[in-house]
Amino acid sequence: MFIFMDDITYKDIFEKVVNSIYFDIFIRILFLFIIIKITDIIFKKIQTRILMRTQEVEAIKQIKTILKLIHNVINTLYAVFAILAFLGKIGVNVKPLLATAGVAGFAVGYASKRFIEDIIAGIIIITSGQIRIGDYVNIAGKEGSVENIDLKIVTLRDINGNVHYIRNGLIDIVTNYTRDYSYSLLDLGISYDEDPDRVMAVLKDIFNNKLRANPIFADKILDDIELQGLNSFEDSSIIIRSRIKTVTKEQWNIQREFNKLILKRFKEENIEIPYQYQNILIKNS
Repeated sequence: MFIFMDDITYKDIFEKVVNSIYFDIFIRILFLFIIIKITDIIFKKIQTRILMRTQEVEAIKQIKTILKLIHNVINTLYAVFAILAFLGKIGVNVKPLLATAGVAGFAVGYASKRFIEDIIAGIIIITSGQIRIGDYVNIAGKEGSVENIDLKIVTLRDINGNVHYIRNGLIDIVTNYTRDYSYSLLDLGISYDEDPDRVMAVLKDIFNNKLRANPIFADKILDDIELQGLNSFEDSSIIIRSRIKTVTKEQWNIQREFNKLILKRFKEENIEIPYQYQNILIKNS
């Protein structure tokens, strides 16, 4: 008899738990979580299949950006539907709420100049491919790698790790350092006593036999070095300009390696790189 009463008690507890609103909310949240996870898996598979058929770096960036935007929109819709379903479950009549919120939302949203500017600018930026996820850009006075783009905001992370959130409506000039290809530009100051032709011959030799011969950098260099010649006259030096065409985001690594090789070779060749100094004259009275 005691066991029978226990069985009835457990059954009653189980039925109360299952029929409670908290259990229903838990099931709905769990279902939403599963749907979002399934959507994530589907999007990853779609992205993988598309990217496998795409070889162009710029096309890959654009595809990732558009798929990311679509994914965010779908997840937002899931969240909205879940909230509406929850309100309906607890007895809130969502129809008047939808009508009121819809009219008010559109009135406030489209009456806002900032809102309209952000949305229009976001559509133009994304569809024209001015900025893609993974690009290194300068916008609104901030510079960094693009981590996310949506119809309202572009998210940048700078070299110090700081994250900048920039409204699309504030973006009027975009400087994209990683579109199609990049250049490693070098303005090298040498002494007035040096022969510019000799210095450029040494730079050419460093590029061919050291920099480009390095397997780490060989695939990242797209063309021969451009020795543009004597670019300008400074107070204590003449400036030899050169540049190297590279794959995107590699211009800085190549520049640093080239600088290191130049310094080492110039010491061997006794080529002087001027530096600022002061002469102090002491006049005896």
